[in-house]
Amino acid sequence: MIIILTQCFPPTIGGIENLVENLSIELSKTYKVLVLADHQDKKNDNYYDSKHDTNLVIKRISGIKFFRKRKKLTELKKLISSNKISHVIGDSWKSFELTIDTLNSQSIPSICLAHGNELIIKKPSKKIRVVSVLNKVKHIVTNSNFTVSLIKDIGIANKNVTSIYPGAKNTSHLNQEIIQGIDGQPVITTLARLEKRKGHAYILSAISKLRNKFPNILYIIAGSGVEFENLKKITSELDIVKNVIFLGDINENQKKYLFKNTNLMVMPTLDESKKHSIEGFGIAYLEAAYYGIPSIASNVGGTPEAVIHNETGIIISDMSELYNSLKELLSNKSKLNELGQKAKLRAENDFTWVAIGNKYLQLIKNLDN
Repeated sequence: MIIILTQCFPPTIGGIENLVENLSIELSKTYKVLVLADHQDKKNDNYYDSKHDTNLVIKRISGIKFFRKRKKLTELKKLISSNKISHVIGDSWKSFELTIDTLNSQSIPSICLAHGNELIIKKPSKKIRVVSVLNKVKHIVTNSNFTVSLIKDIGIANKNVTSIYPGAKNTSHLNQEIIQGIDGQPVITTLARLEKRKGHAYILSAISKLRNKFPNILYIIAGSGVEFENLKKITSELDIVKNVIFLGDINENQKKYLFKNTNLMVMPTLDESKKHSIEGFGIAYLEAAYYGIPSIASNVGGTPEAVIHNETGIIISDMSELYNSLKELLSNKSKLNELGQKAKLRAENDFTWVAIGNKYLQLIKNLDN
């Protein structure tokens, strides 16, 4: 049985939640998987948990964070005594901080996921904690080669590091749920949390100029977050309210309708590493790619690994390039289509959860040798 220790799990929405959920489901096709997850919202958590089959068991741990970590350790010790645990996977170093010594004392192989932001550390005391944990785990799996560089930069001596990109969920087989009002031309979309580093404000500025060439251009902002009020204010100040729709969080069925009606995915992320925030990879680019949608991204963090410049989209090196890149690509339908088709092929070949799950299964097999 594989144990997955996680503080980030659905129905909470987020990139790490997406990764841990789909990895758990994929591994449960081969192993019995027990997820030890945090209890965030009893009603929603229970509804989500009830939908999964018996090969994927989810056990929620409640209480304040200090006690949740210790309750998980207690649960883990009970499971260890049953001699049924083959491997333990943790969503980050935090999930191993109290458990890794116990696992190592029982020679149980551990795999720790690394995403990016949690490795940008300013406090010396925290750095000591992170390095100590990651040096003790059996293997580290990063979400990009960029995140491998962060591992090296903070002085981790553990050489057992593998980069495995996250899978991207293909929603094209689902029944679509219509979203009213998406009738612009062209339609560009950003699917992300509303955070400064996602670059929404720069896109809004570009939209105000682009509407001179594309009067019916429509910019869809899907997601929620702390920047919502600020982005609404910018939209009003630029007088582009008719060209922008704020959707908030959307479900998978709505996502299908959104992507079926989108021409271009745009998310030029910022380097906010001084504020402990950077894009380690970028699953949303690949989710759009399944629909033949190319992306415009920035040369920051792991995004150039998610979007290949002039092959599956455009990588800009500076925000000053955003307007011209948007104008040129939206004006060139043949290039837009060519990049979109290459993006689709890459997603279907390399980023299905079956393909990504197989890489994890091979890694688990190698740990046993």
